[in-house]
This record gives sequence, structure tokens and C-alpha cells, in this order.
Amino acid sequence: MEKRRMGLDALRPGEYGVLREILMPGEAKARMEELGLRPETELSCLYRAPHASPAAYAVGGAVFALRKKDAAQIVVEAVR
Repeated sequence: MEKRRMGLDALRPGEYGVLREILMPGEAKARMEELGLRPETELSCLYRAPHASPAAYAVGGAVFALRKKDAAQIVVEAVR
């Protein structure tokens, strides 16, 4: 089965992905890591606003919202 890499913003509610890379610069990347976004972490999309921004994501026991432009800079591999 071929694995798909995409921006986190491409996940639809109910879909899961494994984080592969954060393409944000310096402080923004550090902030994402503080939220628990690290390579090999599984996350899921819980909800998307009508115009796709923001969207709610779950990682570990936390839920957080990201704007579409920020989520697009987080590379995930779809798993289910």
C-alpha cells in the first residue's frame, strides 16, 4: 500500500496521519513542538470550519486549532 504525504491541512475530519516534518521557521516550529507535534506522532483531524480555516486536531490528549496556512506547513503521512 502506497503511503501519501501531504500537508496537515489536507486531512479531513476523521482521518489520521503521522507527523513527518515541520516546515516552519524557528520559533513557530518550536511552538508546534511544545504542543506535542514531533516526528512519528500520530494525530487526527477532528473538525474543519466551513472555509477550512481553522481546523481542530488531536495529538496525544490535547486538542488544538490551526489556521490552514499553518497546517499546510506540517507534513504528515496518511495512515487511515
